[in-house]
This record gives sequence, structure tokens and C-alpha cells, in this order.
Amino acid sequence: VSTQSTGLWYQRRVRAKLRNVADTKNPDEFYRGMIKSKIVDGKHEMHRDNTLSHETVKLLKTQDANYINLKLQAERNKVARLREVLHGTEAEKVNTHTVFVDSDDEEVDLDELEKVPPAPELDRATQRAVSKARESQYKMLAARVKRLETLEKSSHKLQVYKNIASAKGQVRKDVDEETGRVSYKWRKQRTK
Repeated sequence: VSTQSTGLWYQRRVRAKLRNVADTKNPDEFYRGMIKSKIVDGKHEMHRDNTLSHETVKLLKTQDANYINLKLQAERNKVARLREVLHGTEAEKVNTHTVFVDSDDEEVDLDELEKVPPAPELDRATQRAVSKARESQYKMLAARVKRLETLEKSSHKLQVYKNIASAKGQVRKDVDEETGRVSYKWRKQRTK
């Protein structure tokens, strides 16, 4: 039996079940979805009212701004933490020896301390792994800084939109032809 014939018989069974459901349907049956639906050219069409009130739009925009500010603060913290971790990795580290003594009267021979062998040099594989890890951390830092900049731009944009929406009077939009920067100017109003 081929898959094509199995699919055909399956479709026939489904159609028969649907025909049976349609035949046994109660004509007085009512669902809330029927209020906004119509049958046009034999097809169901739902009427949806997607318009939002001005207050709802305002609320959604403030929620957007709050969310972006939250993400902005989290990203700033992550960038600061990464910079703290990577701070000083480029410079040579100076080895310092801390000597612990039992009492203040005890003297320590500094010449003997200088004879302590330095830490062994890392082999090439370990150095390569360390430099690769450091490089990936710097890439991550660069990506986070870029994301931070885009979040700051969008936060600034939402703040400008919020200022425009809450402005009283007319707002004029000026576009600088050389740089393409947009600035908004409010008409001066006399305050009482």
C-alpha cells in the first residue's frame, strides 16, 4: 500500500467525520465567536477590532521604556564586571611575596627570600589557551558595549517620544542635512 493511497483514505475519513458533524449540528447553537464572524463567499471572516485607546498606547510605551531602562542597567553592570575582570590583563604582573611571621620581633632574611625560585613559565599550549580565553572575553566585552550603545539609543529615542507626547503646544522636527541628526524644538510658551 503506497503512502499516497493511505493519505487519500485518511482524507476521506476526515471529510466523512466533518460531514457527519455538520449534519448533526443544532441550528440554534450559539457561541460568542459568532457575534463578530460572518460568512462571506462561503468563507468565515472574523471582524477584529485592533485599535487601542490613547491611554493604552501611552501605558505600553512607558512599559517599553521601563523595560529598556531595566535592560540598560543590567547591561551596564555586566560591562563594568567584565572590565573589572579584564582590567590589568594587558600589563605585566609584578610578583610580590608576602611573608607571614609569628611576631613583630621576628626578623626575616630578605636575601634568603630572593633565592625562592620564580613561578614556572607556562607551556605553549597553556599560554595559547589563556590568550584564546582572554581574546574571547574581549570579544564578549566589545559585543556588550555595542549592545549597550544600541540600548542607550533606543532609550533616548523613547524618552524623546515621551517628551513629544506629553508636550503642550506644537513640536517642530528639524533634520540636519549634513549629519542626518534629528532634533525637536518646542514653541516657546509663556508661563503664568
